[in-house]
Amino acid sequence: MKVGDMIEVNTGHIGLIVDKEMLYPGNPYSPVRNYIVSWNSEAPRYHVIHGDANLSKVCAFNVKRKVNECW
Repeated sequence: MKVGDMIEVNTGHIGLIVDKEMLYPGNPYSPVRNYIVSWNSEAPRYHVIHGDANLSKVCAFNVKRKVNECW
């Protein structure tokens, strides 16, 4: 998944990927550790909330599916 994709997490919340946090930042083949997500409605209550109430980190393993395929 890449920045700009809409995702659904295990709790059923839907959001837009704003940024990615890599497991090994300098390595080009590094897997994704966390996604920074802007939520459509309210954020799930267990996620770490940053300054904005709709912006939070999501572990890559919590992503259930990619909602949209085309823009």
